[in-house]
Amino acid sequence: MRRALCRLSIGFTLAALVTALPSAVQAQTSGSAVIGGSPPEATLSVTVRASVGASCAFVVGNAPAGTYSVGDVEGAYSIDVPFSLRCNSPSRVGVVSDNGGLLAAGIPAVPTGYARLAPYQITLRLAGLLGSTAQETCQSPTLTASASGCTFRGPATSTRGLRLPAPSLGTAGSFLRISSPGYSEPGILIASDAYADRLTVTISPAT
Repeated sequence: MRRALCRLSIGFTLAALVTALPSAVQAQTSGSAVIGGSPPEATLSVTVRASVGASCAFVVGNAPAGTYSVGDVEGAYSIDVPFSLRCNSPSRVGVVSDNGGLLAAGIPAVPTGYARLAPYQITLRLAGLLGSTAQETCQSPTLTASASGCTFRGPATSTRGLRLPAPSLGTAGSFLRISSPGYSEPGILIASDAYADRLTVTISPAT
């Protein structure tokens, strides 16, 4: 078995934090004067309307970020990366993988019968108010910028990414789970000092 140092870096980017919904206070005034009596009286009515734009972010100090080691790239592993959302509306979270798996560093090509990429799977779970949750699992090759087939491939927008249908005000229970039952692809993994990937996690208000 080839044992190699494996690192998985996870970073986060705040995307579309505030939508274009109106946020300024709108006021209308109307009045009428009633003359007479002692002293004269004037009646003025004021109507005030306001709206709050949707906003969404990872909780400061509890964002999905860091560098993690999975140990033996050929063995089974499971790593949970917890985080929390602070959103006043439904939200979406997206994930993008740089390599689509753990990639052997510094090896541009391999001989026939060998491989330099070890796929893994990612489970994304979101937790919101009133017990609201959303969860999906995707394979790492479906999470590259040019891939398809994963419901939460990012970057997150109002219509792309895993959708949490309720607000979440620092609710516990959201996480990224990076796991593998063990390498089982047909190619033999090439010897390398390091296999690595980087995940970028983004968040946006959802429609």
